Amino acid sequence: MKAVGILGSPRKYGNTSKMLDAALEELKERGFETKKVHLSSKKINYCTGCGTCLAKKDCVQKDDMVELKKLVEESDAVILASPVYYLNVTAQMKTFIDRMLAYGHRPTLQGKYGGSIVVYAGVGKPEEVAGYLNRVLKAWGIVPVGYAVGFGVIPGEVGQEDLEKASLLGKNIAEAYEKKYRAEPTEDFELQKQLLTLIKNYGNLMKADYDFWKERGLI
Repeated sequence: MKAVGILGSPRKYGNTSKMLDAALEELKERGFETKKVHLSSKKINYCTGCGTCLAKKDCVQKDDMVELKKLVEESDAVILASPVYYLNVTAQMKTFIDRMLAYGHRPTLQGKYGGSIVVYAGVGKPEEVAGYLNRVLKAWGIVPVGYAVGFGVIPGEVGQEDLEKASLLGKNIAEAYEKKYRAEPTEDFELQKQLLTLIKNYGNLMKADYDFWKERGLI
């Protein structure tokens, strides 16, 4: 069993990192081989919107995303962690998510479980940011089982109560994996309908997408 934590903070050892460590440590104690990725130390180019990944499966850019995609594909548990920067995730996390577009159009990461960790400094709605990250996981085919929200302004300030929330998230992910938990359908069904309509109408530009959904009898 493998678990990966994707850290979107530009600080390697800040509050979000501390909470992610707590979640990964819980997974490690439950038998998972864990790995933590600092996006700030990776070379990840911006998505150019060329659409190649939707037409031919693979991205034309050959940067560290090749390694990261493989790592996510080989993991059984995935945690996305980001502090709140100007009411949403960091630029590092958003760039990573944008480059994972193909998985949102062709959700091939089924059988995996995950969750999100968000830290804020008292401004904004961290639960909404965590909800966004979990919707991203679900779009990729991963089952999100929850999230942990923490507070911290000074690096390392996050408290024991928040660390326990992160540990609980790790515990819940491990148990969901063990029990093969299946999430109930949500409002994201409407999002899938919109996506299928888009692919159906522009199948000539999104051949890989079109073929994926046609094989499943939904187009």
